[in-house]
Amino acid sequence: KSAVTGFRGVDPELEATSLTLGNNRWQTFWRVTFPLALPSMVSGLVMAWARALGEFGATIIFAGNLPGRTQTLPLAIYTAMENDFPLAMALAALMVFISFCLLGLIKLLERWKAGGWEDAPN
Repeated sequence: KSAVTGFRGVDPELEATSLTLGNNRWQTFWRVTFPLALPSMVSGLVMAWARALGEFGATIIFAGNLPGRTQTLPLAIYTAMENDFPLAMALAALMVFISFCLLGLIKLLERWKAGGWEDAPN
């Protein structure tokens, strides 16, 4: 929610100004929109991380950490941190990638549900 709030909080006039100054939509996103929304995104990531740590204990207590049976990706990262740090980092990157893909899919579905692709940026 923090990221959504951050992106919605960006003044559309700033984006319009960027476009009138010759930037395309992609440049406007990376040079104007993203930097202004970044603090909200970082805040959201910190809150999500804190929440994930809170759920970690419940998962390991009730489901256990049996590889191939009850081991979740966070538990696999936890196990790999002790023995194979590069594997732990790769698993963490995979988890972030999957999360971003799912968020992108959700945003596409929301746009489609709200009325199609007519107003989609070029």
